[in-house]
Amino acid sequence: MYKHILKKKIKDFYKKNSRKKQFLNLNDIHTILILFDTKNYEEADEFIEKLKKLDKKVTVYAFKEKSDQYDYTETPYRIITSKEAFDLFDNKMTEIADELENVTYDAVFDLTIDRNIPLEYLLARSNAYIKTGLKKNDLPQYDLAIAEPDDKNEPLNVKELGKQIVYYLHTIKAN
Repeated sequence: MYKHILKKKIKDFYKKNSRKKQFLNLNDIHTILILFDTKNYEEADEFIEKLKKLDKKVTVYAFKEKSDQYDYTETPYRIITSKEAFDLFDNKMTEIADELENVTYDAVFDLTIDRNIPLEYLLARSNAYIKTGLKKNDLPQYDLAIAEPDDKNEPLNVKELGKQIVYYLHTIKAN
C-alpha cells in the first residue's frame, strides 16, 4: 500500500518541481549522493572508494530489504530498512527526503539495477545539479540515463554501471 503512495508522490514531484540542472564534467563534480541496494554492497562500496580516491565528497544512502540478514551497523553509510521505508505511521522516508532536500549535491549517482521505490523517492527529492543512473522506467529521473544493454544474457551490474557513469561524465564538456 505505502509503495503505491510513494510512487504517486514521485510522479507528482516530477510534475510540480524543478531544480537547477547542469551537465557537469566529472572534474567539476565535488559532492556526490550515492544510492544503492545493499544486495550490491560490495560492488557499490568498491565504486564509492574509487570516487573518494578521486577526492570526491560522497554521501551514501542504501536500501536494505527484509530478506537481507547482513548487519550493516559498522558501515559508514546511511542504511534505510524496509521497515523504515514502508512504515505508514512513522513516515521516516519523508523525514529523510526533507533532510536531503536541504543539501545541494553536485551529482546523484543511482547505482540501483532494479526499481527501488524508496530510493527513487530520495532521488526525486534531491536537488543535485546532475542525476545519473540506469533507466528503469518512463519517469524523467535522470539527466544522464544509462540504457540497459541489448544483450539480456549479459545483464548490467553495479560495477559496469559505475564504469559507464564515470565514462560519460568524463566526456561531458564543461561550459
